[in-house]
Amino acid sequence: MLSKLMKHEFRATARLMLPLYLVVLLLAVGARISVTWLLEASFGVQAIDFLLHLLGVLLMIGFGAGLVAAVVVSVVIMILRYRSNLLGDEGYVMFTLPVSTHHLVWSKLLVSTVWFAGAALVDILAVVIVVLNSHVFQNLGSIISDVIASFSAYYAANGILLVIELLVLLVLSAFALCLQFYAPLSIGHSFDKHKMLLSVVFFFVIQTASQVVSSLLVAGSLVVVNIGDLASGLAPAITLHGTLWASILLSLLLCVVLYIINHLFLSRKLNLE
Repeated sequence: MLSKLMKHEFRATARLMLPLYLVVLLLAVGARISVTWLLEASFGVQAIDFLLHLLGVLLMIGFGAGLVAAVVVSVVIMILRYRSNLLGDEGYVMFTLPVSTHHLVWSKLLVSTVWFAGAALVDILAVVIVVLNSHVFQNLGSIISDVIASFSAYYAANGILLVIELLVLLVLSAFALCLQFYAPLSIGHSFDKHKMLLSVVFFFVIQTASQVVSSLLVAGSLVVVNIGDLASGLAPAITLHGTLWASILLSLLLCVVLYIINHLFLSRKLNLE
């Protein structure tokens, strides 16, 4: 049933996200034209040169706005879909489906994470379109090979493990981002009145609490490392592994706590009136 929920969620969100990704790539093409021609064009006619330069500047501004919009819209869609689909009028229908609350939440988490990844990849591709020239493209294969070779030579067998750790951290970070909005929304909508206002209040309460706990945990780990004078004796690869695993465990802890809070309020205390 989770796959069906995700399929419905993808259909509902793709109508906005896919055209947005296309617009970002088109703006990247426009920005590329600006960099290579419009901003440097000179026809000897002041009015024409001014208009071309103005167009080039506008395309560059649009390109920058598009990069930001791809990320911001992904987050906004994540919040709005959760609120309208589970906490609004649609919630009466969603909670009558023969699925668990876990499936409802996981469908939102997984789909939102996919769109976050899509926004990141589209932004990277757009920047590549603008900044790379033909000479770089011709040598891109050798550049990538050199980077991989250097990475493997330095970290040896740790390279694949580091990539896996980084991917796990990115996924957990995406889940944590979603849950930092889901949990306060679910708490706020357990009240009879001022639901959105209370959701905002609980958002800042959760943010403050998570920052305090994270700071304490990081400070404690640094104290342990300094007392043992361990950092100076560790190889760079081991230090990097330790940093990634500490970040993974911290993100996992945040996800678990927020997920439990969210599930408790969503399944037992939700007020759709």
